[in-house]
Amino acid sequence: MPKNHVAANLNMLFTNLPLLQRYGAAASAGFKLVEVSIPYSEPAGKLREAADEHQLEHTLINAPPGDWNQGFRGIASLKSQKDEFRNSLDTAIEYAKTLGCPRVHVMAGIPKTDDDLTHASEIYSENVLFASRKLKEHGLICLIEPINKYTIPGYYLNNYEEAIELIERDESKNLKIQYDTFHAQQINGQITATIGKLKEHIGYIQVAQVPGRGACDTRGELDYNFIFDEIRKINSEWIIGAEYSDGKNDSSFKWIDNMNLSF
Repeated sequence: MPKNHVAANLNMLFTNLPLLQRYGAAASAGFKLVEVSIPYSEPAGKLREAADEHQLEHTLINAPPGDWNQGFRGIASLKSQKDEFRNSLDTAIEYAKTLGCPRVHVMAGIPKTDDDLTHASEIYSENVLFASRKLKEHGLICLIEPINKYTIPGYYLNNYEEAIELIERDESKNLKIQYDTFHAQQINGQITATIGKLKEHIGYIQVAQVPGRGACDTRGELDYNFIFDEIRKINSEWIIGAEYSDGKNDSSFKWIDNMNLSF
């Protein structure tokens, strides 16, 4: 049976190094695929050069999420940022095409003002459906990801029901779920049952142990040997994004072979 391939998240792993140097570290560890959640600290051309030098392929980027240091975690649900969101898609498309990256995750964000809170549902729907259409025009897949309320309190998209509702409304048929087991466990649990239920709508998988957000072979709530066996049965073509904290940057990636996955 084919094995799911694993992509290293370069914003979470090898963080003792500058971003451009993390490509070499990922390649040295055996990776062939990388995801860069927030690539915008470096020119897209520089990132592509680093990837090409180490024969790495990009699997995923986020659209610009707003000023992370100012508390923004995406802007798609914020009425106050509607123009900024539409403009940010141009930047995301430029990066994705330069990097040869086929997927863009659109983050919902945290509505805070009364006006943003009142209009969040309407604005988020409009913006996500707009993004899905626009990304499709450029051959890119649009992803949305429910995020649990403990890790990012107030994050707008925090359940799978609303994600599915949007997908069913998407006439472009270009909208998929980024299913992150770390968040899914804290949203509703039942990881493998939910994956089976949502399989037609999942476009990408991310993983981390719960609650510490460490590697899949660290101690925690999730039995990843079982989870990966089930994922492999359902869809061995899903890419597994290793989006976890590597602590002191001395992580071993033996879990990838041990759990019958592939670099």
